Amino acid sequence: MDTTEARPPAATTDPRRFAFLAILAIAFLLAAVVGAYVDWLWWPVYYGIVLTIIALTIVLIGGILAVITHGRMRRLALVVLAIGVGLLAGQNLGPSRAPLQVADGSMSIVLAGPVVAASSGPATCSVTEDGAELSVSGDPNMRLDTPDRPFVNVFFDRGDRWEAYRGGPRSNGIYLVISVTPTAVPDSGKPATLGMGADESSTVTVDANQTGGVIRFAHLVPLTGADYTGEAMDLSGRIEFLCDAPPPG
Repeated sequence: MDTTEARPPAATTDPRRFAFLAILAIAFLLAAVVGAYVDWLWWPVYYGIVLTIIALTIVLIGGILAVITHGRMRRLALVVLAIGVGLLAGQNLGPSRAPLQVADGSMSIVLAGPVVAASSGPATCSVTEDGAELSVSGDPNMRLDTPDRPFVNVFFDRGDRWEAYRGGPRSNGIYLVISVTPTAVPDSGKPATLGMGADESSTVTVDANQTGGVIRFAHLVPLTGADYTGEAMDLSGRIEFLCDAPPPG
């Protein structure tokens, strides 16, 4: 009679196997959290696709190495594979931003200082259904009604989705940029655009919803960089905008 004690399969009792499965699970979960968080920050499609490409590259590398390697290298490859799959899972199963409605609209700006001037023209609106998050960009061909008729460009946004990926100071939760460009091109060829923006020291108030509103501003600060002269102009006044309903479908 065979008295040899029956032994269960090693695969079910080897603590190293369970430890490795735990490592795979942790790698997957951590990567899923990272994928969901990065996708929350990189909510625009053209940013989110970067995360997708990175995750797919990791999956591809991990999958290939898992097939052609053995031993420790294969276990490492499976961890890499779990990270790639976790990133994709987090990106696709994590929380999503409220959808944006993009619509044509109109905008007018009335300056109270340093000169009294006004301009109006079309605008593009991107806004959530509740109006909590909005972005409005004026037509760059808008021109002030002063004798020299300079171009004036206005852009502002409000909401966490834009704060998440766009750096720069804000005032009262508003990112605001107003640029003024003379019609004459300087002989020096240097940038002629004067840019002013809002920061913590600025005064910006907003009364707006998903269909339009009014923004009043004062004490803006000069913007610097390759596109601006760095000069200051004590702009103050108000911006009024309307957002048409987006087309059906």
